[in-house]
Amino acid sequence: MRRMRVGALLLMLFGVVGVKLGQEIYRWVAFGEERAQLVVLREQVIDAGAEVVRTGTLTDSLRREIEGADRLLAEQRRAVERYGRYAHDGALPAHLYPAYREELSRFNSHVEQRNQQAAEWKEVVGRNHDAVRRYNALADSIRAVAARLGEEYYSVPLPAEAAIERGLVPHAAAAGVRSPGR
Repeated sequence: MRRMRVGALLLMLFGVVGVKLGQEIYRWVAFGEERAQLVVLREQVIDAGAEVVRTGTLTDSLRREIEGADRLLAEQRRAVERYGRYAHDGALPAHLYPAYREELSRFNSHVEQRNQQAAEWKEVVGRNHDAVRRYNALADSIRAVAARLGEEYYSVPLPAEAAIERGLVPHAAAAGVRSPGR
């Protein structure tokens, strides 16, 4: 009697395992195209996430350079404005004019450099926004494909993880990397 129960239990167990195995094999065959699509989308989201980190880091660096340039320009502007104390009726004494022109020329040159940095910063910010939009669209696509596979909680790599995978950021430093509004 006991053998029959064990046998029946084993038969049920093999039946359940067989049904589950059959379901998995069916899913493997039926969703082959979706699995291949996930592989492609994952590579694309890794590229986009790495670009988010790359451009974000560059934006931060350029912003710090611009802030430094702004401090230097403020000092130089004060130096140029000091010449105004020596002006009489709007004209500088002849012996100060060459130094004033040199100071003004240096200031104008730094203004031009700062403006070039600001233009580069603006362009990189635009690239960053494009990368964030692309990352978010690809992440949404991955989630949609995964939902068709019945995997509602499919893991999409974060930009920091993408940067680590692409070797842009050492693993320990990635904790401080921002991720786009997700």
